[in-house]
Amino acid sequence: MDIKHGKREITIASVKGYLWFLCLNIIFGAWLVMRVYTGGMIPLEADDYAYTLIAVMIFSVLNLLLTFQLRENINKGLYRKCLPGIVLVFSILWSVIFYNLLNDFSQPTITMVILVIILLPATITFYLSARLLALFTAPIILSLIYGEVFSPVKFTLIQGIGAVIILAVVLSARYILLESWLRTQRSEYEKNLLIKKLVKLANYDTLTGLFNRRSFADYFTQSIQQLERTEKSLFLIVLDIDFFKQYNDIYGHVEGDKCLVQVSRCIEQSLRKASDAAFRYGGEEFVVLAVCDEMPNAVTIAKRIQQAISDARVRHAGSSVSDRVTASMGIAEWQPGMSLELLLEFADKALYQAKRDGRNRINQATTP
Repeated sequence: MDIKHGKREITIASVKGYLWFLCLNIIFGAWLVMRVYTGGMIPLEADDYAYTLIAVMIFSVLNLLLTFQLRENINKGLYRKCLPGIVLVFSILWSVIFYNLLNDFSQPTITMVILVIILLPATITFYLSARLLALFTAPIILSLIYGEVFSPVKFTLIQGIGAVIILAVVLSARYILLESWLRTQRSEYEKNLLIKKLVKLANYDTLTGLFNRRSFADYFTQSIQQLERTEKSLFLIVLDIDFFKQYNDIYGHVEGDKCLVQVSRCIEQSLRKASDAAFRYGGEEFVVLAVCDEMPNAVTIAKRIQQAISDARVRHAGSSVSDRVTASMGIAEWQPGMSLELLLEFADKALYQAKRDGRNRINQATTP
């Protein structure tokens, strides 16, 4: 069966491999043409070979030019759909040549040598696709069988064994190449998986799945750079779970972790996916960076978070504000030239004022 990569079937290992195969067809075809017209130890009749060999070379040159033009897209689109037919044309042309070789040579062993020269490059090029390799190999083998039956020069037992060995070499070569490719793919997959895990550990909070404090500064810098292309502004929402220490004292740290996870989900579901990002800043404190037109839009996001936490109905017997978990929030607007530390300072002041005002409130900071 053919190898699958994601949802796309891979037919050729690489552009270079296919170009190499096409070049070998041109070189080997040209060499045989020279043997046809210059004579030598191999008795080739021009009428039997010349046109077929020229057709091989012309077809190879056309595909060479097209492949070079498409480069990495040979496994996509129309060319990929036509590739089985292209391979079959190559095979039929070489089948005609091999059939004539069997009928002309007094020593069929020479045909076996040429067969190896043709099949091994095809195996190296098409080993990822059993279909393409079969399309190239099967017609050639069938032409050899047909030629052996009807040729006046019959195979000997040794020559028959040689043909079997050639087929075994092709199959074993494909198996070895395929195993090597699969090991490489597995290694690449494991490496990418490890990189993703390391990136996640570096940038995400392991408990809540939100961005962590380390990635907060980077995201702030990126957001500021994006603001240069818009007329919007950046708002920082600082959120603190009310009476969380009492929550841990009453229900334990395991339940406290579950509460943090629940609150983080409430924050996530309240954000706009494209323009907002939530971070666990530390302990029971969360921050949200939101790109908005004006302060009322940022307040709307904070109110959505507040409502989502209320709807979650996480009980809290240690709160003097509600019998359910609540949160206090402070919002500050970034001004050009303002550092992240200063923005945090304004948002924290608004948060502390919300706590002083009775908690479970949203307070807006006054920025210069």
